[in-house]
Amino acid sequence: MKEEIDENKEKEVIQKAYKYNIFLGIWIIAVFIIFLLQITKIITDQYLTLGFGLIILIYTIALHTQNHKLKIKSIASILVYGLNILSVIGVVLIILANQAHNLLELAVGVLLGLVTLILQVSAAIFALLSARKLRKLYPDILDNRRKNTN
Repeated sequence: MKEEIDENKEKEVIQKAYKYNIFLGIWIIAVFIIFLLQITKIITDQYLTLGFGLIILIYTIALHTQNHKLKIKSIASILVYGLNILSVIGVVLIILANQAHNLLELAVGVLLGLVTLILQVSAAIFALLSARKLRKLYPDILDNRRKNTN
């Protein structure tokens, strides 16, 4: 009986890890598209990206815990943590540069923004690759989930 419960719990963890990897990749791509739309001035709402960024961080923490339970190293979650740290530093530098009219700090802040953008794209790629890897490792469990939901 206990083995059956442990097996069901493991299946649930695998299904959640797969789902979180897929959704993390989708949310990161959505934030990237919103960022591009903000650059082109199609969308002017600054808080939209911040809200999606918070959702990405929440999915990253959930993904990290699921991958930790499966004993899988998650490059995507590490990249998202790193880009959040870099983006906070970049925003602080840009704010300080605007107040002091310092172009060097502004240039460093913008450069950090570009680095975080690259990290964001690579985190999305790694999240989708991790979902693909989970799909190859556990095809029967993930197919059973789809049959049960239909």
